[in-house]
Parts: sequence; structure tokens; C-alpha cells
Amino acid sequence: MKNIAAKIITVGALTLLPLTYSFAQGTSADGTKVMPAPLLMLDNFFAHHVLIAEKSTHSLHLFKNADGKPEFVRSYQMATGKKPGDKEAEGDFRTPEGVYNFVDFMTNKQLLAQSGPQGAIYGAGAFVTDYPNPVDKINKKTGSGIWLHSTNDETRIDKGLDSRGCVVTANNELIDVSKYLELNKTPMIVVQDLIYLNEKTWETQKGELKKTIDGWLDAWRKKDIESYISYYDQNDFVDSKGKYAAYKAYKKAVFSNPGQPKIDLDNLSILQAKNYAVVTFTQNYQSNTINDTGRKLLYLRQDENYNWKIVSEVWTKNGLENMGKLAFEPSLRFFKEGTREGIEIKKGNN
Repeated sequence: MKNIAAKIITVGALTLLPLTYSFAQGTSADGTKVMPAPLLMLDNFFAHHVLIAEKSTHSLHLFKNADGKPEFVRSYQMATGKKPGDKEAEGDFRTPEGVYNFVDFMTNKQLLAQSGPQGAIYGAGAFVTDYPNPVDKINKKTGSGIWLHSTNDETRIDKGLDSRGCVVTANNELIDVSKYLELNKTPMIVVQDLIYLNEKTWETQKGELKKTIDGWLDAWRKKDIESYISYYDQNDFVDSKGKYAAYKAYKKAVFSNPGQPKIDLDNLSILQAKNYAVVTFTQNYQSNTINDTGRKLLYLRQDENYNWKIVSEVWTKNGLENMGKLAFEPSLRFFKEGTREGIEIKKGNN
């Protein structure tokens, strides 16, 4: 059993009290039920499992969905960037903090083919994240190539701060955690400290975001352009259609088409980082001219009045594989037995 003391932090208008959290029991030292703040709502499709990389403890925590709530599975030891703090620029040797998705996987052979002998430093394989995500780009962060990978020198793991910005684990642990990962369906949230909320505060924060999404969807269904666009950040919003003004003009033109669209959301998950939230869902849209299903990600931040506003949205077909599958089953889908054979590894103490 692992116990971690959480720090006092202010989120919006709420001040959170320090808690000692037992992963095995999901309770604080005084018996109060607590929940990990980044995991407000999980689901069986886009967030059946979620990783939280906690930099202060050098721990990679694995949680699974339990009827929408997070349930702790286990922790792995990890190393992160050589420099402490949140990543800001290319080459600063810091690990970015935020909500990320794995978009690709590279085997040891692929890494060696791409990078030559230097590719051996990534060990058994590497999961590629989508850093910089839309919020990172709004914040003008630069850099790329932030991965979750293993290493051919496992003594690095004990150092804690020993990468160029990636999250690094031992080979056996990367292979183990890979059983729970799917590309575009298993987010990794990177935080300095993992904060816990009492259940009432956790439910309140989840409820505020769900209320925002419900209001946004209702305005969209009614084609109420002024109500709909009020859910977007006038200063920072940007997506493939452009910034706020261009997006408003585009949606106004769409709303002028005859008929009412039928819009349904499914597989909803709500995750949050230190200053933004990511809501992911399957979007089914039917109108007189369009009949389509996709995966949508809404990135939201609170304004000066603590109202959630959309700063970016991403629509994609990626992640819709196995839509008819009832339940995720852990398996060695990325690795095969004997994956470590032929990989020279300098062993650490872990």
C-alpha cells in the first residue's frame, strides 16, 4: 500500500485541504472518501484506463474505470525530464504537464531503423504522445517527441530526473502497463503533484463541467447561435476553422440551413490538468446534408468568473476502432513474449 500526502491547492474558487490518501482504500487518513482530482469521469471506451504521471514522486499511476469513477490499479517507478518544472520550449529538458493521448507506438526494431544505434536508448518500445496539444499551442509551447518509453539503461530510473522530457520506465514495467493501453483511448495526465478531492468537491467539479457540456449541446441542437457561441472563449479559441470570429461566422452559416440536426453524445470522459479540462466523447451528427460519427475532444479553461469556456475542439475518426466491442480486455497487443530478447539492458535497483 502506498500513501502520499497531497498539498493544499486552490482550484477555481475552491480551496482543497491537505489529505493523506491510501490508494488501496480510496480514503484519507480521517476516513473521508477522496478521489484523484484529474479524473472526473471515466468511461469504457475512451478512458477505460488512464495513466497519471506524478513528477514529484516519480510514479506512474494506473487507474481503471469503475462505473465512471477511477479505481487505482497499481503504480510504476518512472523518470522524467532532467530539469524540473513544466515544459515551455524545445530542448529545455522538461516534461510537459497536461492531458495527452497516445497516437502511435514504435517497436524496438522501428526505433533502431529510424535512429540507428541511438535508438537503443528507448529500450523495448515507445508510445508517442500528442504533445503539443491545442492548449500547449495556445500557450505558445514548443518542442515535440514527448514519449512514454523504456530504456537500455535502467539505472536511469532511480535518478528520477534523467530524460530529455519523456516519461521513462523499466522495460518490464513498460511491457506490463502496455497491456492496458490503446492508441487514442488511454490518456496520460502529467502532473507535478497528484491532488485529491473529497467526494463532494469532486462531484461538484464534475457537475459543473457536465452542466457546461449539456448547455452547449442544447444550444447546438436548437441552433441558437448566440447561446452556442457563448460557450467559447472569445480571446483564445482556435481550431481548424480559425479563431473565434471565423468559427462564429462558420457556425452561423451552418445554423442557417433548414431543419433541426440530431446530435447525440456517447462514451463521455472528463479529465483535467492544472488549468484546463478535456472532455472526450463519440459524436453522432445527422442533418439534411451530413450523417457522420466521430470522436470529439473539447479543451476548456475557466474564465475570470470561473465559467468553463471552450478554447479548442478537435474532431477526428481516430480512436473509433472496435466501436461494437463491449469491454476492453488487457493483452500484450503491442509486445510479444520474448520482446526483451536481444536488447542489452543495464540493470538498476528497481
